[in-house]
Amino acid sequence: KDIQAMSVLGIQKSYDPEQNTIEKNLITSIAVFNKFKQNLRSRTLHKKFIKEYGLMELLAPERTPGTRDEEIYEGFGKLIQLEDANEYASLSIELHDAEIAAQWVNDLIKFVDKETIAMLVADLRNSIANRIKNIEYTISSKRQMSIIRREDVIREIENTITTKRKLANQGREDDIKNIENTISSKRQMAKL
Repeated sequence: KDIQAMSVLGIQKSYDPEQNTIEKNLITSIAVFNKFKQNLRSRTLHKKFIKEYGLMELLAPERTPGTRDEEIYEGFGKLIQLEDANEYASLSIELHDAEIAAQWVNDLIKFVDKETIAMLVADLRNSIANRIKNIEYTISSKRQMSIIRREDVIREIENTITTKRKLANQGREDDIKNIENTISSKRQMAKL
């Protein structure tokens, strides 16, 4: 229900002119859930979660200058237990304090949910922007072709007009020569 607005057919259809097919790229709840589960495993999102929720001090209270952040992120990743059974997933974090573990699980789920939706929206916006660019390019190409065709028709008409003018001029000149020859012949006959 929450992702239904992202599956607008008019936005998600893509036309492949080479195959003359329309491909429907609907965002389904299954695809979103799979993306969500993938994001739950994402080390990049784990790092972002740790930074945004200020968990670095809680994860490494005896941190020394030699302790690398990567080791802390890795340790956090090992705390997360994600069991996946296609339609269902179970997320847990084992800690010495059950309340903190429950809070981290809830916070991580909310965080990953928000990030997943943000990623889907960004992908959708990119898809829309790309479709707009493709449509604008198609319109521009068709306009160019229309201009070229119009110029070709104009050139053909101008060539036809020029040819007909030349033929008309040639016909007039031939008529004038015939008339002049007839007049000249009649004058010579009149002299005889």
